[in-house]
Amino acid sequence: MRNILCIIILIIIVGCSHEQTHNELLTHAEQIVFTQPDSVVGLLSPSWNDSTMSEADCALYGLLYTEAIHRSGLYIGTDSLINASKEYFERHGDDEHLARALLHHGIILYQQQKTREAILSMKQAEQMARDLNEPAFDWYLFSVLGDVNDNVGDYTTTLRYYKQALKAAQLVDNEQWTVQTLNNIATTFDVLGEKDSLKYYIEQARPLADSIEGDVRANYLVNNASYLMKTGETDEAKRFLTESMMISPTDRGDKLLADIYVQEGDTASAMLQWYKLTTSLSPDVAIQSYQLLVEYLNLLGDTENAAIYSQRLNEVYRGLYDRRDAAGIVDMMTQFDEQAKERRQYRTVISLLGAIIFLMIISALIAWYSRRRIDRLNARFAESQQQYHLTRSELTQVRRQKEREQRENSLQMKETVSRLHASANKGKPIADEDANELAQLSFAQNPKLRELLSTLNAKEQLVCLLTIQNFLPTEIATLTISTPQAITNTRVRLLKKLFGVAGGAKEFDNAIKQVNKD
Repeated sequence: MRNILCIIILIIIVGCSHEQTHNELLTHAEQIVFTQPDSVVGLLSPSWNDSTMSEADCALYGLLYTEAIHRSGLYIGTDSLINASKEYFERHGDDEHLARALLHHGIILYQQQKTREAILSMKQAEQMARDLNEPAFDWYLFSVLGDVNDNVGDYTTTLRYYKQALKAAQLVDNEQWTVQTLNNIATTFDVLGEKDSLKYYIEQARPLADSIEGDVRANYLVNNASYLMKTGETDEAKRFLTESMMISPTDRGDKLLADIYVQEGDTASAMLQWYKLTTSLSPDVAIQSYQLLVEYLNLLGDTENAAIYSQRLNEVYRGLYDRRDAAGIVDMMTQFDEQAKERRQYRTVISLLGAIIFLMIISALIAWYSRRRIDRLNARFAESQQQYHLTRSELTQVRRQKEREQRENSLQMKETVSRLHASANKGKPIADEDANELAQLSFAQNPKLRELLSTLNAKEQLVCLLTIQNFLPTEIATLTISTPQAITNTRVRLLKKLFGVAGGAKEFDNAIKQVNKD
């Protein structure tokens, strides 16, 4: 009897120890998933088919595994794992994990080219992230949203998200993330042809670059090379590109190196780069490389190879056409299935109506009952319609009232601004009534402004509001009984205080005006 009791106790201890080890594994994985995603993939992969996990553990496992895969630069083809996690966290009101699950579900949908659903999921994650105060998650979220907008060429939104990602990376004090985001911003400005901005963000990354390795350092070197090429320092640019290729070859680096070879007249080396770029995963890069190859082969008189690469270029074009055609076929099949479903539903409705008619003929009682029921349903429907129209009318009135208030607010703002300009021209300081009216109108137009300026004193708030209304520093100085230099110093200080960045008064003006536009 004693032996049996010992065995039972041992089984219970082993079982509890196993559960505790499993929980500790997930806890450890969650602690390092943001900074060591490769390690998390290795930790969690052996548990892929673990059937002993509870529902909560399965949900957390699905999130952590998918998150680690994505942060490692890889992708998962199916969304079943993360979708189960998302549904669990949504059901249990776990907003922190739900926001992360929504983001990674959106990434998978985006890879599946379900763009509308993907963007909706990512934007839901962004909305939830505002209340979480998780800068490590914010960095990845804003980086992904920046990449998505970069893919469609919306560079204004791209830069906005990348700058939000930069702020999050600096809050976490992660040098790798900071340099990676600075690289993204610099590359975007390079695409826009803004050389000075490219240089600025390269210089921001320079103090941290020596401690960074891998793809991030390679991209940093490519950005440096691109800037040097724009300033005519081709030899130094070539050195940077050669170093970056040794670390991690990139299509952009290969293309820049090919451009240098063309400038040097080294057509053979340039052609070697183009040969490499013909295998790029980007169809645009591959097509451009094929075109340049064909052009130079024709110039060299090598018509045979030119014809071969022209044929391969046609195959790339054909591949793009085939993919579009396949998408069209999928759409057509979906439409066909929907039409078939509608036809089945129509036949079912007709059959049901026939049965109802037959039953009505057989039994007057059933017909009478059915008629009364229909009348009641119609009455409910009419009542619902009436309520709908009433609600719609009320919403219309509310919208019109809001528009009237906005117009009145705008007119009052113009009058107040005009009055303040007049006061400044006469050398009079701002009256308390005018200051209060300016603040009330500004906060009514943009409630976010009230929250942003809530930490400032009255004079600092007034400087911000006057700057937004395009008052000159001399006018602001007059209205606030200050000197122009004091106003300039205040603007520089407010740039750091409100936006966490260093810069001049002009940068503050642009930043505070941009907040008022958002």
